[in-house]
Amino acid sequence: MQLTKLEIKGFKSFADRVVINFDEGITGIVGPNGCGKSNVVDAIRWVLGEQKTRVLRSEKMENIIFNGTKARKATQLAEVSLTFNNTKNLIPTEYSQVTITRRYYRSGESEYMLNGVVCRLKDINNLFLDTGISSNSYAIIELKMVDDILNDKDNSRRALFEEAAGISKFKIRKKETLRKLDDTDADLDRVEDLLFEIEKNLRSLERQAKQAKRYYEIKEEYKHASIALAKKSITNHQERLERIALQIQNESDKKNALIAQQNESEATIERLKTDLISKEKHLSGCQKELNEHVSTIRQYESDKKIKNERQRFLNDKIDSLTEQISQDKQSNERASFSIESLTKEEETAAQILKDIEARVAHLRTEYDTQKEQANQAQESLNQSSNEYTQSREAVFGLEKEIEIAEIQLRSLHNDLSQSQQDSTKHSASLQEFETRLAEINDEREQKTKAYEVLKVDQDKITSKIESVQEQLDLIRDELTHTNRQLDSKQNEYNLTKSLVDNLEGFPEAIKFLKQNADWKNAPLVSDIITCPEEYRVTVENFLEQYMNYYVVETQEDAFKAVNLLSDASRGKANFFILDKLDSYHNASELMLPGVKPATEVVEYDGKYKKLIAHLLSNVFIYEGEAPQISPKEDAVLIEKSGKIIQR
Repeated sequence: MQLTKLEIKGFKSFADRVVINFDEGITGIVGPNGCGKSNVVDAIRWVLGEQKTRVLRSEKMENIIFNGTKARKATQLAEVSLTFNNTKNLIPTEYSQVTITRRYYRSGESEYMLNGVVCRLKDINNLFLDTGISSNSYAIIELKMVDDILNDKDNSRRALFEEAAGISKFKIRKKETLRKLDDTDADLDRVEDLLFEIEKNLRSLERQAKQAKRYYEIKEEYKHASIALAKKSITNHQERLERIALQIQNESDKKNALIAQQNESEATIERLKTDLISKEKHLSGCQKELNEHVSTIRQYESDKKIKNERQRFLNDKIDSLTEQISQDKQSNERASFSIESLTKEEETAAQILKDIEARVAHLRTEYDTQKEQANQAQESLNQSSNEYTQSREAVFGLEKEIEIAEIQLRSLHNDLSQSQQDSTKHSASLQEFETRLAEINDEREQKTKAYEVLKVDQDKITSKIESVQEQLDLIRDELTHTNRQLDSKQNEYNLTKSLVDNLEGFPEAIKFLKQNADWKNAPLVSDIITCPEEYRVTVENFLEQYMNYYVVETQEDAFKAVNLLSDASRGKANFFILDKLDSYHNASELMLPGVKPATEVVEYDGKYKKLIAHLLSNVFIYEGEAPQISPKEDAVLIEKSGKIIQR
């Protein structure tokens, strides 16, 4: 594992982004006092999770952010990234390059990232636990820490040896285990308190049991007393019954006498009834005629009422049809407006897709062209190298011939001196020597000119080789940068995929249901809704509390999931039941100028239309200043960044 790069932005004295590459051969950072060497160490400690401001040489954490000068403004956040090369897999992860990042805002918010993905400080500490790297490890030693180690302050030397021996991680685990044991002791204390409460409740229940026993004893006594009272009451009632029977006999005799008188009276009544019947027949004839007239009048009145009701019904129907026509016109206007906006969005999306495809094709063409140019440049470089080698060999041959000619010239000079001493004997030889000397001088001049020409050619070839080498270096740098970006995106994709596969960040209930084969995996609200990237934060902030709700077809599916969670004691889950939304109808749909309805931003399957209407009906997204709405209008306004929600 090797530290390869440190990126600092807005941290203490580093206002602009500074990148320090720890390539092979770098053993230290030197510079004058006050240039920021200690700030580099503080940045490494801080990104590894240091929380003590005293260690960072600051009074409070906010002071680590660049505070500004007279010439430039203060920054709003501090960011430090540390990159390690993990080719030997010392860090327990599948990535060959691990980058940890820490950000701190002036508002007090802080976040950690691992290869560009937001994570916790605990995740980073667990990742580097067995590597000997942490914010308080002796892999990062300040100047004052050397004095502490030499003086053995607070057993610093022992801590250094333990960390070098790999014991510190076991001490950390021991500390965590002791903390868990303390928590267990606290839980046992709470269990004892519960046992005390249960014993107190048992004593109360014993008192209640004694009271219940006394109640049943009193109830038995009450039963015997009730039976005795009933016997006595029955005896009294029998005596009274005998007296009443005697009275009934006397009354029966009186009744027979009265019946005889009644018969006589009834005979008189029969005679009177005969006269009454004849009179009643005459009265019934008159009554019949009267009823016929009354029925005719009532028939006329009922016809009149029916016609009035019919007229009122037709008037109501005319009003309702008029209102329905106006609503249909408004619906048609809204639908046409929505269709126009959707058409524009589709054209925009198609244009963006077309631009992206053209850019990808252009980049691919440029990559092929650059690759071909690199190959051609490499071939030209090889050819130039061959020509350079041949030229150098030719120059070396010419230099050797010149040296030979100079040796010959010296020897001829010697011969000339000898010839001058013996001029009388070698006059003919001297003339021949002068001729030969002239030829050698001519040959030397020619070879010198050829040497100069070859030297000029060599300089041209050398400059050409240097330019080609520079182009090759640029192409290699660009290729390396492209490969790094590709590796970064691939690492980000792999990390995101692993988080999604492992359901990181989801509640325990959702993980359990996703992995349970006895329940069909229904989608979450976050699975059925998609939207453009610019509106993603807006929609997620508004629907944050519903994102982990399951969307099921029937109530039985929800009950089945609830039973599974209850049996396994895995928490709880929330559900939207589509059958329950069949009768849902939005009472009033608003149309506000200058805002975009949230239902037009999201994309979803047609069968979830009622659910989306239930969640996002009369929800509007705006940019800039919020529009004014009436308090009577049931509308929700969301700022595009998702920070402001106005109801």
